[in-house]
Amino acid sequence: MLGPVEVEVDGRPLDLGAPKPRRLLAVLALHRGRPVSPETIAEALWGDEPPASHAVTIQGYVSGLRKILEPERAPRGASTVIQTSALGYALRLPLDDIDAARLEAAVRSAGATARTDRDRPWLLAGSPDPADLAAAAELLDEALEAWRGEPYADLVDDPVIAVERSRLHEVRTAAVEIRELIRMQRGDAAAAARRLEAEAAGQPHRERLWLLYAAALVRAERQVDALAALRRLRDALRDELGVDASPAVGALETAILQQRVAPGAAAEPTPALRVAVVDDHPMFRMGMTGLLGSLDGLELVGAAGESATARKLVSRGVDVVLMDLDLAGESGIELTRELMREHPDLKVLVMTMHEDDDHVAGALHAGAAGYLLKSAEADDVLRAIRGVARGELIIGSAVAGAARSRLAGPGDPR
Repeated sequence: MLGPVEVEVDGRPLDLGAPKPRRLLAVLALHRGRPVSPETIAEALWGDEPPASHAVTIQGYVSGLRKILEPERAPRGASTVIQTSALGYALRLPLDDIDAARLEAAVRSAGATARTDRDRPWLLAGSPDPADLAAAAELLDEALEAWRGEPYADLVDDPVIAVERSRLHEVRTAAVEIRELIRMQRGDAAAAARRLEAEAAGQPHRERLWLLYAAALVRAERQVDALAALRRLRDALRDELGVDASPAVGALETAILQQRVAPGAAAEPTPALRVAVVDDHPMFRMGMTGLLGSLDGLELVGAAGESATARKLVSRGVDVVLMDLDLAGESGIELTRELMREHPDLKVLVMTMHEDDDHVAGALHAGAAGYLLKSAEADDVLRAIRGVARGELIIGSAVAGAARSRLAGPGDPR
């Protein structure tokens, strides 16, 4: 799925035939074993104008795929790969057989081995075993080799696909960051700097990536270049996003000037922020939980699609809640007000599609500590989570004007 759809069995590529069966297989893979209705499949294959006989056509595509994927299956035998239920069709494969899932698993595993300090992400926390670091590096290398281009390239653009592609790009970047941190730790800072330079060039606002790039330059005895890189990061954040760099950037600049960025230096970890996601859209929940699970310094407590589950999650001890404003007929603003009344130390960061003045003002008056649109970049989400946890008011640039004009006035949409 990390590129055009390809299927291999025992290292041998299979011919999936025409574009639409390939697209159908990609849709099933996207849903990771959950049933997909014929209507959802039809929309992915034909858009808003499916043929009248689309259900029969889809059935034919599924039959053809089953023959390709299970050539030894008896003519009327039950399929173990693409199964049919009252809810639709589901791709039943071990997650380890899907390259996107392998990449996510590699990031989770390697991230647990190569933990970093939340405030100084250029340093490994503790003293990880060199053999464990080597194994993590090999796992990441194997997973990254499977990246062949734009994820789910066979599927047309729509909001759900866009969110999943963005999430997988984020997972890939996290994999590169961990891999190059391990490379630095193992003494090859020059190679890490070369690889991180190429990544940083395409992501001018991603702080962690630039911090690692600068640290690699220092360890490669290029201190002047490292300070210049951090200046470029500061300029890009200020001039293009209108925000200041985080304290971590200043901390690294100070460490460089004081010659305290040493190979193998380690830091004691600071407690991870406990985060929960409250959103009634299953694909957004899946994407956001995957993103949060790949980021250092965050512990995902869980995800909820409605208020009752959200209350239970928060009662388990949560620092920051990512809150949607539309919860299957319920009001995220009212839930925010309730949670803040019962948990005064909780921080609520709204993530929504609503950018109008009334929703912004209503959420802030209910006690939300931050407001972002769902189109926000992953690095902006991470920066916002940490900002609200520190007690800052975080407003996305797309709704900053609304916040300024309405904060002082009433606003309470329900």
